[in-house]
Amino acid sequence: MKASLRLAASVSLAGGLLWAVIHWGGIELSDISETLKGISLTQWSAALAVHAGIYLLRAWRFAVLTPEELRPPFWQVLSVSSAHNLAAYVLPLKSGEATFVLYSSKVGGVPARASVASLLVSRLLDLFVLTACLAAVTLLSPLLLSQSATEASAEELAQQLSALLSYGVLFTALCLVTMLVCIMRGRVVSLFASVLRLVRLDRTKFGAKLLGVVGRFGDALEQAGAGGGLSRATMLSFVLWGGVVGFYSVLLFAFGWPDGEAVVAPSVLASGFASLANTLPVNGFAGFGTQEGGWVLGMSLWGIDKELALAIGVSAHLVQLGNLILFGVLGHLGMAAPPSGGQREG
Repeated sequence: MKASLRLAASVSLAGGLLWAVIHWGGIELSDISETLKGISLTQWSAALAVHAGIYLLRAWRFAVLTPEELRPPFWQVLSVSSAHNLAAYVLPLKSGEATFVLYSSKVGGVPARASVASLLVSRLLDLFVLTACLAAVTLLSPLLLSQSATEASAEELAQQLSALLSYGVLFTALCLVTMLVCIMRGRVVSLFASVLRLVRLDRTKFGAKLLGVVGRFGDALEQAGAGGGLSRATMLSFVLWGGVVGFYSVLLFAFGWPDGEAVVAPSVLASGFASLANTLPVNGFAGFGTQEGGWVLGMSLWGIDKELALAIGVSAHLVQLGNLILFGVLGHLGMAAPPSGGQREG
């Protein structure tokens, strides 16, 4: 019953947010449906192929971040990752993230603290790479915009550059902080444990147990990406996010992107802000509403008309959701498949 109420609340929140974004954008639902009809089978197939590559890279990164002695066969990691991604995207309040731990334990026998550590480091790497890409685009905006056709006045262009450069400073700071947390992940946990001891929480029964959990989790974080695994996972993350930009670039052209207009920088901004919006704990069902808001904000910084940005954003979201469902179903089928006698990698 509680799960049904949470799902209903999530769907209602998504509907309200999406209505607000569409109402603010001043477009009609017919504009979205007409835009969605613009994609051809070839374009959808290309987007699907890129999306499949993203799933493979994500699973590969999870495998790299899982200690070798605990690492299941790759097909199990891929199945778990695909099924988890659907749950994380659809279930409310980020509750779907817990499915990675449950699925990894059930299918691959991975201990909870190892799968939590792998998931947490993956999310940190996503944030690091995402903010690095956003920082690069926003800080290079004077050069990039000078090469892009624009009808903005000198005053409008100055305001646009000022906003982009302000975001560039913010994203640079976030990128550096996230990078330090990734590198010093074990020390961060140790610092937290030291704070607990400083307030003498370790003298209580609960505090002693909490410190034990914190210590074991700190060890698991250190093991996630040990032996050069963090470097490999970071490189995979850059390639993965390159695939995300490629995926949205294909959809931008499919849904009416003006010919001759640069597509990479707007794709980075749109996908970056949409992804950041999806990290909010108030996300509605399948990210509807919040993702579109982030998408429009990112593209508006590049001077893209908000009606066009929103129509393309909603259409791209629908294609993305269709792919997520497809890969999620395949992931669940893969998890249900009987073991083929494969042992843990290593």
